[in-house]
Amino acid sequence: MAKLLDGTTLTDEQQQFFNDSMVFLSTSDTTGHPQLGPKGSLHVLDANHLIYFEYTFDHAYANVKANDHVAAAAWDVKNHLAFRVNGTAHLHEDDDFAKKALEGSKLDHAAVVVIDVEQIFALA
Repeated sequence: MAKLLDGTTLTDEQQQFFNDSMVFLSTSDTTGHPQLGPKGSLHVLDANHLIYFEYTFDHAYANVKANDHVAAAAWDVKNHLAFRVNGTAHLHEDDDFAKKALEGSKLDHAAVVVIDVEQIFALA
């Protein structure tokens, strides 16, 4: 059961949880066909934003370009704890933000996707 939590700011505990867990990203195309997959680079940018590096340029990339509504879910199977964030994705390619975000990474070519945290759910 998903419980919508108050606010759109991730707590310190939730931020740590997203940073320490495997996170799956859900996107959909313009006709509503879903795509779900792990995003190993997805982590917390700040208390109101998630960020990931898009380097496969495959389904999630095409979907975010077509439909910016996304969800990211992280869970701890052992302890039965999970959170989901729903939000709007912003794609950065070859702009100053993307260049700065990719500094120090080993990625030669990637887009940077920032997700606004608009809803936070506790999943049980």
